Amino acid sequence: MKKYKSIKEIDLDLKVLKFEAEISKQKANIDLIYIKRSLSFSNVVAELISFFGQKAIYARIGTQILRKFGL
Repeated sequence: MKKYKSIKEIDLDLKVLKFEAEISKQKANIDLIYIKRSLSFSNVVAELISFFGQKAIYARIGTQILRKFGL
């Protein structure tokens, strides 16, 4: 536990703690905005299209490789 020698030290620490709390709130708010944007309908649809597009490309490449080896 910290021992204070004056009221000024206490006030300074309280100001620092208030500032740190405000920073944490702002970070949480930014994270919430980012999550909301990430979960928007258009982003979810775009991610699904990208995912299934990659799967189709990998499947096509895999099929071509298997044909080259005669399997």
